[in-house]
Amino acid sequence: MAELHGVETIELTNGTVAVTTIQTAVIGLVGTAPDASPGTKAQAVTGTALLNNELTFSASQPGRAGNQLRVTAVAAPAGSKTSATYAVGVLEILLASDAEGKLTATAQEVSDAVLALTDSLVTVLPGAGIGKVSPFSVVLSGGQDEPFPLNTPVAIVGSTQMRALGSAGTIPPAVQEIADQTNALIVIVRVENNEKSVTISTEDKEPITGEDEQRLLSDQIFNVDIRANILAGINAWSSSESVNGYRPRILIAPGFSEDDGIGKGLETAAEKIRAVAYLDCASMATLPEVVQRRQMYGGRVELLRPRVQKVNASGELEFRPYSAFAAGLRARIDLEKGWWWSKSNQNINSILGLEQVDEFILGDPNCEANLLNMQNVSTIIRRTGYKHWGNRLCIDHPQWRFESVRRTADVIEDSIQNTVMIYNDRPLDKETADDILGTVNAYLRQLVGLGAIFGGTAWLDEELNTAESLAAGVLYINYDFGPKSPTERITMRVRINNDYAVEEMTAQ
Repeated sequence: MAELHGVETIELTNGTVAVTTIQTAVIGLVGTAPDASPGTKAQAVTGTALLNNELTFSASQPGRAGNQLRVTAVAAPAGSKTSATYAVGVLEILLASDAEGKLTATAQEVSDAVLALTDSLVTVLPGAGIGKVSPFSVVLSGGQDEPFPLNTPVAIVGSTQMRALGSAGTIPPAVQEIADQTNALIVIVRVENNEKSVTISTEDKEPITGEDEQRLLSDQIFNVDIRANILAGINAWSSSESVNGYRPRILIAPGFSEDDGIGKGLETAAEKIRAVAYLDCASMATLPEVVQRRQMYGGRVELLRPRVQKVNASGELEFRPYSAFAAGLRARIDLEKGWWWSKSNQNINSILGLEQVDEFILGDPNCEANLLNMQNVSTIIRRTGYKHWGNRLCIDHPQWRFESVRRTADVIEDSIQNTVMIYNDRPLDKETADDILGTVNAYLRQLVGLGAIFGGTAWLDEELNTAESLAAGVLYINYDFGPKSPTERITMRVRINNDYAVEEMTAQ
């Protein structure tokens, strides 16, 4: 070691670290957008319209890969005809010349030669003129990938990319409905939508058209093809974090989640990626119907009863599934108040009415809104605006049924798990164990300070941390935490006290 007269600083990488809380306000949206942009083909233009020799070369497929393609045109040997070949990203054109070597190739001849190729990744737009073409070399540019490829999770924020989605299908209105609540991060999975994939009814088997789509969604008539498409899109969420760095935590499929096959797919995805799924009920579903349906689902699904009225892009009033509004509301509460807050009794933006009005009388246990809530179904009430009303998931456990408790556990578990990963593969000794304990306990204290939990502690498991387990490279650490349930019921006890009257009457 070199000698030093003075002071030096060495930065150490061991010790406790700060736990980073996961992003919770991330919505997973699956649906259709048949008019979505297909991407842009790379192009290059040579010649001019003035000389009637303009040629527009284009990549055969949209995408940024086309920006690497090149087109070169050189003089052919004397007396040769115009020809074209393609190899390894380069379209090479030999320009015709007469016996004396003078160029005679026209734009039309070049176009015909290129269009005759069957294996080229570069083509040319037809309609070229008869002007003479001189040697040139160009690189194609301007190619852009498809912004929303099928069955691929794409992360967007708010409605900034609405134009690329088009206006048809179920995704564009849902994105707008989310944006009406907050500027949330949305992981979109677009699935194929064609006329043969759905039918208006099981009786006449007529193919669906654009104007009939809303009736289809209301009637929940799906054939196996569209259901399979949606389920494939749902499965794509599991790769979202690897593809774009975001894991959706609130899962919706507006216009399709009324179908129980799709509803179970959403539930399975929610269990896999530690999320919650919001399911819409069928149009005008009765209370017994939704209560019966609720029993099919578990502790990561919230069932939503009413459809909501809004103004669509055409300026017309229509009833829409509620799930996109609810997802946006959940994201807004996460961002403004915290993920440990319930979204119940919070205002819903941009709705004008309800398809079904559930009777709500504050304090009446037999009103429709309360009966739905007691059966773990959420609804909407009107009370100085429209408010979400309901805290519960489709499970009967006295505490895990609360969505805020379920999400609190998910946030804590995933945040700790992601951070503690840095200690993997370090020497398994007391220093490593103490660092992990310090990291977890510091995070739990931080959450107490935020008001997210009542308390929490991490400790080593004395029974499981045996000589054998430590030798095998396995360390067991326990921790607990106290989540905060929502204040679902406030009981005010009141009685008459006539002593106040006596006191007044006998006062001097």
